Amino acid sequence: MRIQLASSLILLLAVSSCESAKGPLSKSKTSAAPKPAACTSAASSGHMPAVQELESAGYDSFITTPGRLMVVDFHADWCGPCRRLGPVLEQVAGEFPGKVCIGRVNVDNAREIAEREGVRGIPDVRIFRDGRQVDQFVGVVDAGTIRELLRKHSEDLQVAQAAEPKRRSSE
Repeated sequence: MRIQLASSLILLLAVSSCESAKGPLSKSKTSAAPKPAACTSAASSGHMPAVQELESAGYDSFITTPGRLMVVDFHADWCGPCRRLGPVLEQVAGEFPGKVCIGRVNVDNAREIAEREGVRGIPDVRIFRDGRQVDQFVGVVDAGTIRELLRKHSEDLQVAQAAEPKRRSSE
């Protein structure tokens, strides 16, 4: 009963910070298989970075990925500000190829993560480096602010590159 009450309180607070709440909240869902922790960035080819949907099974391994900034976007499908922030976050993260990965946690589907992390309003974006939270913002912020946060925390990171296949000379 207490857990259900705490979940309801968190969602009530999230709804109050989200002016475009639509429809009833979905029931908690579980994922059959965890997603891999490391994300692959297509930004080097001019595309947006890959975005991982995170659930309980893969959350901890995602945020502890070494050598990159791991950005976690706590959101909900019914949240208007969340829908506005998502594309901006992806666009700016794409400016840091090989350095920034984005994971998204739907607070309706992964309530246990939101509760554990103390999410009180959405969108709530947290930036992790080597498993340690280094920054956070709540609400919609402009691209310049996001860019500055990512730049500040990724300055000394080496660009993670995918191994290129070796070419053989045909003689």
